[in-house]
Amino acid sequence: LHAGGDHEYIPDFIVRLSSGVTLILETKGHDDLEQVKEQAAHRWVAAVNAEGSYGEWRYAMTHNMNEIPALLEDLAVLPVEVV
Repeated sequence: LHAGGDHEYIPDFIVRLSSGVTLILETKGHDDLEQVKEQAAHRWVAAVNAEGSYGEWRYAMTHNMNEIPALLEDLAVLPVEVV
């Protein structure tokens, strides 16, 4: 919800990491709704992880495309969280 109405949220990328974790990856320039989208994604990740049958999901956002390789590498080596 934003400004009293439902809005569709489609992430920029969904990435399956070698660890089996699924990552919602957002790349942002200027976006007035950045905080709203980030909060929605965090709520969705928490809900899908609590449900448990879709594996582990995580969320990340970057404003610099050059950071993506390091971000993916860092996330790929993190231990999978057990819910």
